[in-house]
Amino acid sequence: MKRKTLLLEADIIQQIKSAFNLNQIEITELMTQAKRYDPKGTGYVSKNEVDDIMRDLKLLNNEKMIAKFKEEIKTYDGKVLELKQICDLYCKLKNYQQQLEDEETITQEYIDAFVALGGQPDRSGYVQKQTIIDIIQKEFELKIDLESFLGDFQLTQLEFEDFCQLFENAGEDAKSFITSFSQAKRNNTDFTVRFKDFEKWEKTTM
Repeated sequence: MKRKTLLLEADIIQQIKSAFNLNQIEITELMTQAKRYDPKGTGYVSKNEVDDIMRDLKLLNNEKMIAKFKEEIKTYDGKVLELKQICDLYCKLKNYQQQLEDEETITQEYIDAFVALGGQPDRSGYVQKQTIIDIIQKEFELKIDLESFLGDFQLTQLEFEDFCQLFENAGEDAKSFITSFSQAKRNNTDFTVRFKDFEKWEKTTM
């Protein structure tokens, strides 16, 4: 009986590996969690207990993740979920969590650059458009067509949303300016490739 159970579990693990991009540690943890809420071995877990599984797996740690869970759990029919459905839900939440983390990283990079150019950490204040032009031309070795970069942007002062939109519309070369700026500010180091004289420039703008 034990051998039959082990063979069955091995088959389930193989099915999960084929269907989802999960490593062995994740699969083992999901199976362990599922067994906790399915002590009779029915192969199903009540929807009302699936949130406990996801919470134990650190996927329901903020309001956005909880809202995403509630949205996704409704897409499964019935009152119970089988292991593969739990794995599917786990993957969806994991991917969404990574998306939120990526967005947070990008937002922080924009805040770092915005503050360095004259804005405030709470995203208030503004940055002079001419300051951006001067830095790109004089300090960064970025080959950016300024006319294309600025487009029809007529404002001389950019609030945070305008600042972000300007760089989002300008392409990857322009956005690398944001990333490089953010890294320099966080590490308190100067640039050796894109930034010619960061320390000198920073003193003039602080």
